[in-house]
Amino acid sequence: KQKRLRDAAVMAAEAEKVRVVKAAEASADAAQLQGEGIARQRRAIIDGLRESITHGSSEQLSTEKISELLLITQYFETLRDIAANSKAQTVFLPHSAGAVSDVASQIRNGIMQAGAGQRM
Repeated sequence: KQKRLRDAAVMAAEAEKVRVVKAAEASADAAQLQGEGIARQRRAIIDGLRESITHGSSEQLSTEKISELLLITQYFETLRDIAANSKAQTVFLPHSAGAVSDVASQIRNGIMQAGAGQRM
């Protein structure tokens, strides 16, 4: 009788292990698909912005300008998300004409500093 109980406990533990592993795999797959969806969305936003800016002209946007457009878009998305989901009653934001450019340069500098720190 003890052997059957022990075998049943082992089988139950293995079944639980399979459930946990499958749940983790499903979560990872969902996160990957979400990331791919966000990447496609941003690509479409960039393509749309590029098309609307260069429409009817032979002007080409540089990688830096495209990156800045993406940062600006993400900046406004962040503001929207803060307004929609935050329980904060006060949020301090820069409000000058060059605020978005300042934020973009701060983000760019932070990314470069983080990259330099990882290379050391």
